[in-house]
This record gives sequence, structure tokens and C-alpha cells, in this order.
Amino acid sequence: MKNNHAAELRRVAKTVSDKVARKDSISPILRTIAVTGGKGGVGKTNVATNLAIAMAQLGKRVGILDADLGLANVDVMLHVNPRYTLKHVVTGEKKIEDIIVKGPLGISVIAGSSGIKTMADLPVQIHKKLIGELHRLNNLIDILIIDTPAGIGNNVLSFVLAADEILAVTIPDPMAYTDAYALIKVISRWRQDAQINLLINMVRTAAQAREVAEILKTVVRKYNLPLGRISYAGYIPYDSKIKNSL
Repeated sequence: MKNNHAAELRRVAKTVSDKVARKDSISPILRTIAVTGGKGGVGKTNVATNLAIAMAQLGKRVGILDADLGLANVDVMLHVNPRYTLKHVVTGEKKIEDIIVKGPLGISVIAGSSGIKTMADLPVQIHKKLIGELHRLNNLIDILIIDTPAGIGNNVLSFVLAADEILAVTIPDPMAYTDAYALIKVISRWRQDAQINLLINMVRTAAQAREVAEILKTVVRKYNLPLGRISYAGYIPYDSKIKNSL
């Protein structure tokens, strides 16, 4: 990460991790953050992986779960080579804690699967089963970042609706933040206490990021969507090198 990217991510990491901080520091229950976005190509996975690194730098025991069960790539971005993936948890061959691979700064990486259509099309009941397994990580991880697929399908909503905090990633493009609004609208329909944090990626200026965030917040207010909270978490500057490397 470049210095400006690293600084902004550390700030966002501090903001979001403070929001999910345990009320009881003795409690072993992990907190979850779903990193999501209505549209593909907004840099969601890049944000999720770098957010995990930034939180680890803050001294947190961090895990990252790749919930894109058909096109997983968190393991590639963190340069780890897992022997087992969530596929082995779904089939009952492994417990979720058994498939953890240690990544940079001790991050616990829980890999999804890639190129397996049946994993991409799992029914909601299987998603719920996976979510039910997360309690097994209570004594191993403080904060679990869940990198969801793009879109607003059940494969996304199952994980988003179960999270303590939601980090909605979008970019300063009308189609992207229109899709982000569609995602927020669906979330509000199913979970009226949802805590949504807006992260604007690939921006030219801080003012541009605040403008996009304000557009989304204004539309949410206009249509009186029932949400626990929607707030601006921050932004990540545009970097052509990152974009061209994807």
C-alpha cells in the first residue's frame, strides 16, 4: 500500500473496529464486519484484505473469510496457499477452524473455493450452516472480516445480514452508487437495525468521496429507509497502479 492508502485504511480500520469493539472485553465472542458492494469492480476484495492488514497492525487478532464461494481470491491477494477451503466445511470433511491458514501479520485466512459452480449456487440453508460455524472461532479471532460476493443475491445477504457491522464499498460512478443504494435498500427490508458504514473507493479528492456519501445518505433519508445507522467511514484514493493490477 502507498502511504496515503495506508493512512486512510488505518483510519477506516480504527473507525470500524471501534464500532465493533466488545462491550465486555472479557467476552470471547468475535465481532464480524461484512465488506460488500452492490456492483462488481469497486475494489471490494482489495479493501477487505488491506483492511484486515490495517486492523492487524492495530493489534487485533484478525480473520478474513472469503464468502465468494465460486470465485474466491482472498488467498491469492494475501499470498497464501490453503490446502483446505470452505468447500471442505460444507461437505463436513473439516471444521472451520481446521482450514485456517496464517497470512501476513498472523491474519487467519479462511479461503473460499474457486471455479466450482455447485459452491457458487449453494442454498441459503448451507450459508446459514456456515454462519453457524463462526462461533467456533470465538477464542481465536477478535474481528472477522467477511468478503462477500458482489450483488444482492442470497449468497451476499446471508452473510451481510448476520454481520455486526456492514462496510458498503462503492466508487464515484453513478451506476456503482445506484447499485450500492439498491443493496442498502434490500438490507433495510430484512434488518432494520443494520449498521452500515460507507467507504468510497478510487476517489480523486476527499471532497468527491464526501459528495458520493452524502448522495447515498440523502436518498436513504428521502425514502425513509429503516436502518439502525448509515455513516461515512472514509475513502481510499484512486491509484492507477492498483487498478491496472487487478
